[in-house]
This record gives sequence, C-alpha cells and structure tokens, in this order.
Amino acid sequence: MKRIFVFLLLFTFCSDTASEQGSQTVALDSTTTILEVVDSDETTTTLIEIEQLETFTDINYEIDNEKSLVSYLAPKDFLNSNIEIVRGSTNKIVGGFTLSLDSCDLADSCLLITDLIISADLTTLKSGNSIRDNAIKKNWLESNLFPSAIYKIDELILPNNDFDSKIDETVVGILTIRNMEVNIPFTITAYMEDDEIKIFGITEIDTTWFGFDAPTKFNAWEVLNPIAIEVELIAKRK
Repeated sequence: MKRIFVFLLLFTFCSDTASEQGSQTVALDSTTTILEVVDSDETTTTLIEIEQLETFTDINYEIDNEKSLVSYLAPKDFLNSNIEIVRGSTNKIVGGFTLSLDSCDLADSCLLITDLIISADLTTLKSGNSIRDNAIKKNWLESNLFPSAIYKIDELILPNNDFDSKIDETVVGILTIRNMEVNIPFTITAYMEDDEIKIFGITEIDTTWFGFDAPTKFNAWEVLNPIAIEVELIAKRK
C-alpha cells in the first residue's frame, strides 16, 4: 500500500477552549510527541507539542467537511502482472462527537468519547476516472441506492497518562454500508492544533462483509480484498 501511517491518538486543548467552559487550563510540563508518516518513497517526521490539562466535560465537536476527507484505497490487479492502488475520496462528510477528560480507575486520567457518529456520502466519491466512479454507483457498491457510510460509537473510554490527553489506541465502532452493520476497528491518531482536533485513521474491510463482491472485469483486472479506508478529519467546536 502506497501510504502507511504510524498512528498515535492524542487530544490537546488550549486555554481559550477551557475558559469558555468557565475554567482555566493550566499548562504543566509539556512533552513533545513525534508523529511519523511513512510513505513508499520517503519518511516525514513531525514534532507536536503536548500540554497537560485540567479536567473538562462534555465539549461538543463537529466535522468540518471543507477540511476533511474520507478515502478508499483499493488494490487493482492487472492480469496478475502488477498492482495499482486506486484511491477514491470525498469531503461530503457530516457528524461529530462529545469529549470529556477526567480522573478514572483505569489510569491517571481518561478521555471519554460519546455519541460519535460520522457519515460520508458515497455517491460523491471521486477517483479521477468517471467511468469507474459511475460503475461503483450503479453496480458493485450501488451507492445510488445506498448513499451513506456511517461510523458510530456510543461510548468509548480511553485511559491516558497524567491528564496529558495523549492516547495510543485502536477504537472499535459500527460501520454501516448498504444497510449492513459490521464492527470495524480503526487505528487512529488525533491532536489539537489551533483549536481544531485533527483526526487521522485507517482500517481494512472486505467487500463481502457488506454484501457485494470486489469489482472485476473478465480476465483483464480485478480488485483485491481487503480494501483500506482512510479518514483525514478536522473537528471544530460547536
């Protein structure tokens, strides 16, 4: 696969966010987290400054679709000779979640995520090939009939260390495609930057889980399972 992420889940909130909730964030010892993105051609390392925080409760965030993207990455095998990774993406995404940080029995502190629901419009997936995109709508995925992919988590507790809002986890939620619900794990990373929560995630699915075969054309080519789903989301406070 062309792009592989080393994922780390972390949330940070600046003092302006906390003050709007009637409390003041106190920055303690800061730590520096390294986020590494591994590409087929090069490796990029980004340093992110993380601050320890006071507790906060029930802060609501919504997805900013102008800055967000959901993509599929499908391995396409040509006559068993070479494999191309086909990427299709859409920014037609809606949804959000509620976030809290407090002490807990599991660790020094815990992040509580509730009412997470994110929906992507599959009819707007674009891969750079209109013939392929129309075939996905009408045939295999049948997104003209089943336009939405929905990911939902009712409640999730993520333990972290000493209120530093830094988590490294794989989360499990219900993914609904073609009206079929499947428990799907996502390896995700998220962090706060300029009052926005940036969320990155990746998982793999098999098309047969959702009632359709992967696309194929005679003996010319076939798409191979599993297919990756990649999300790049920006969440802003409501």
